[in-house]
Amino acid sequence: MSQTRVQILRRHDETLAGQLRGRVYRSEALQTRKPYYVYEAPGVRDTAHPPLLILLRGHEREWANVAEDTTRKKTAIEDVDRLVQLGLLPPLRAVLPGLNSYDNHVPSLGIDMEGTWSGCSRSLGTGQFWTYLTEELLPDVRARYAAPDTPHIVVGFSLGGYTASLLAIRRPSAFDHVGIYDGLFPWPRHDDPREEDGAFSDSVWTDAGIFHPALGNPPTRDALRRWNPTDRLKRADSSLRRQLQDTTFWIACAAEDGDQGNRDRAQFIVQLLREHNVPLGLDRVIFHGDARHTWHWADLFLLRVLLGALPRASSVEEARHAIRK
Repeated sequence: MSQTRVQILRRHDETLAGQLRGRVYRSEALQTRKPYYVYEAPGVRDTAHPPLLILLRGHEREWANVAEDTTRKKTAIEDVDRLVQLGLLPPLRAVLPGLNSYDNHVPSLGIDMEGTWSGCSRSLGTGQFWTYLTEELLPDVRARYAAPDTPHIVVGFSLGGYTASLLAIRRPSAFDHVGIYDGLFPWPRHDDPREEDGAFSDSVWTDAGIFHPALGNPPTRDALRRWNPTDRLKRADSSLRRQLQDTTFWIACAAEDGDQGNRDRAQFIVQLLREHNVPLGLDRVIFHGDARHTWHWADLFLLRVLLGALPRASSVEEARHAIRK
């Protein structure tokens, strides 16, 4: 067990009324073992059909690691735990899957990886992460913790937002609520409308070396097409649109990120969802005038989604005041 994992579990053992556990899944698809975390809120075992929350980023530690960046004083799990204790959220379970290499240097994007990699074969295995996530881990988690009327929620930050969008659009109706904060959505056909080069001009996806293990070096056009959820959303037929209308999407971004890339992508996705009459949980795309691409703001976004998706007799402001204490 890594030192970081020991520190995360020890910290939460001391701070939670609920419990955070480390688990390992032996994956046939990956031909290796992948760690993940499960959080159980206080009172969850005495609650009928408690909500099931999936938290995505890349590495399993990220939503639960207070030292993931310098902006956190508490973790997302600690915030949720406190709101459950105060009765502002219902008891719930959360699962934090690991989708990257152990050192977090190689993202899988949650797809069946199509490139090559070295030095981390043990932690990435075969690279078949879409198969692992959709055919192994999530079905196992649902079999353990969910009933037919259990509310299902997935929330992703950054590349976790990309994976959440992929799950929501390729597995419509699997989730009641989908939350995405500052997600890196591809443009349809990877055609960045801010550029003049047409299809596959979205250099963030086509040129960034960090994506080469997942998409190929250079990324192949087949791989880019295959794993582009925005293409599927843009071409959605009546059947897909009807299925998506059973899900509420909560999409927000930081106020600025240099070239406004994530903001422009989020605004495009939200407009597309509106055209398909898909329910939206938020009135505006920019989460807050001061919001940045940091864990502090991702954590606040998570709480906003949960408070909206799982309403109790309280206001968002009351919850914000509670978690500041």
